[in-house]
Amino acid sequence: MAAAAATRDHDACKTAQQAFSECVSYVAFSECVPYVVGDEPAVTPNCCTGLGNIWDMRGTAAQRDALCACLLLELKAGGGGRMDPGHAAGLLAWCKVPIGFVPTKPDFDCSGVM
Repeated sequence: MAAAAATRDHDACKTAQQAFSECVSYVAFSECVPYVVGDEPAVTPNCCTGLGNIWDMRGTAAQRDALCACLLLELKAGGGGRMDPGHAAGLLAWCKVPIGFVPTKPDFDCSGVM
């Protein structure tokens, strides 16, 4: 089942890459990964800027699902599977960005996100 989810996430990320030429969300969200996985104690301004850029790319429901999958893959890769749920859940409020598709746990369901 995990392999199927990983394949689905990978396919969704590939869709996002095709839709946006490259998966800009990787670059935009990379500044947030150390905080979300618990390696950094505070959110950086660059993280919040990146989240704003991701918010600007949100587009259609399918694109949001694909962006979410890219963010989830970035978190899993950058954090080695670790994620601090408190940091992840508080990130959007800290940055004042109303994104409903930033993963807050390793098994976050990116299908049908707002």
